[in-house]
Amino acid sequence: MESLTMEAIERDFPNQWLLVEVTESQDGAPINGVLLKASCEREKVVKEISRNKGKKLFLFFNGIAVTADTAFALRYSS
Repeated sequence: MESLTMEAIERDFPNQWLLVEVTESQDGAPINGVLLKASCEREKVVKEISRNKGKKLFLFFNGIAVTADTAFALRYSS
């Protein structure tokens, strides 16, 4: 499998859960990697983790996790 930049992976797989084997990092952040699994279903990607033991993995959602019409309320108490 080919190592790609994180920018290329993110560009090609929007709004999906991604599992990447990190091949190069800088200051702890992945900059290159091999895409191992991509899916809209988180569970499918998480299952792939056990098949890749011993590898440096990065699991993340590549998109906005909430819809634009979602509202948040913050409560402050002292």
